[in-house]
Amino acid sequence: MRDFTGDPGFPIWLIGDSPPERGADKLDTPLDPRHPSRHNIWTSVADPMQDRLYRQRRLRLDTSRLYIRNAMLSLGEQIQLSGPRLKELLDKHRPNVVLTFGASAFMIALFASGEVPQKLYKTTKLLGEQFRTRIEKYDEHKVNIIPLLHVSIARGKFLEGHRDFVGAYGEAPVNYFDYVGAKLADLLLEKLHNKPIWIR
Repeated sequence: MRDFTGDPGFPIWLIGDSPPERGADKLDTPLDPRHPSRHNIWTSVADPMQDRLYRQRRLRLDTSRLYIRNAMLSLGEQIQLSGPRLKELLDKHRPNVVLTFGASAFMIALFASGEVPQKLYKTTKLLGEQFRTRIEKYDEHKVNIIPLLHVSIARGKFLEGHRDFVGAYGEAPVNYFDYVGAKLADLLLEKLHNKPIWIR
């Protein structure tokens, strides 16, 4: 499996957790489109986001250029190498938005960006709070690390995951995918509308 796919100069990055434990040797890239996890954690957010972008301004995000890599290259020794490598890449390319999937990817990306977390963001509720805070405090002069959910949304307690991440901020019935997709679309339209991120 290659370490990354896409264009590191693109203003939006996706940072997965790590390669899947089974089948990684059959995949080509991080968040390989043939693996179900990509569609559970990204496609299900991207679809409502693209829908809102089109309905609001007749725009579509050029997802073919997204820079995608994992926070951890693999389990074991490679974990220690992944943080410094991510730091080097963030310092060099300075993406506007880095979307991370899960608590581990979020924490690694925070440290790599030079941000010292105030606590361990290990729960769905805490990740949801960070998502809202970071959307509201978006800063065009820095790398904005924004957490999304990983496997917890695709496993047995998915309804609790929706509820805990969204909290009292979504419409009933609570839908994490629609909520996050709408918030990301609004962020892109408001803060990144002049960036080269659109299909023209």
